[in-house]
Amino acid sequence: MTRLVAVLVAALLVMSGCNLFPKGDCDGGAVRCSNNTLQSCGAVEMFGPASWHDIQACISPQVCKMNAAGPAASPGTPIENGCFDPNEYCHEGALFCASTATSSSLWSCILRASDQTFRWSQTTCSDQVPRAICVDPFGTYPPPPVACYEVVSNCPASDIHCEGNVLLTCASYPSVIDNKAVFDWQRLDCTLGGQVCRVTPQVGASCVPP
Repeated sequence: MTRLVAVLVAALLVMSGCNLFPKGDCDGGAVRCSNNTLQSCGAVEMFGPASWHDIQACISPQVCKMNAAGPAASPGTPIENGCFDPNEYCHEGALFCASTATSSSLWSCILRASDQTFRWSQTTCSDQVPRAICVDPFGTYPPPPVACYEVVSNCPASDIHCEGNVLLTCASYPSVIDNKAVFDWQRLDCTLGGQVCRVTPQVGASCVPP
């Protein structure tokens, strides 16, 4: 099987050198604004040449912008491409979470009083007291807003262990409860799958066959 894959890869490389895959007029996946229209680059047919295709035509007074936040935007600012009003550098009311292992920020698109333009504003949730994180509560209805939520930890982060035949895992993503980001235990009864909860050197605690 490995030899067959190697032969196929080699054949594709040879065909590419023989121009059986014509070179397009753009790089696949690229995006641009042209004639006030947002376009993306892609091939119409498999192995065909890549070309520009219209995604969204902007209707005046809206204008097509790439990286609308502009070159003066602070590091980490969300990048948006598309149709914008002349005074917009992001879409009014847009909210975006940006989190790393050490910090969590909420980006909000708001009207800046100094020049009456809509621009991204950053709130560092993790610097708040009590400690908070930015949460985008997907999968719930009605969905709570994207916002900074105070952290409530009902279990140690990354903890996973057995209690009898029940596997307990500390959730890696919070639920928004009473306007707080709650990290709580997730319970899995191993007996429901005909298994047992056991700690092994290879994987730690898990449901395994008896």
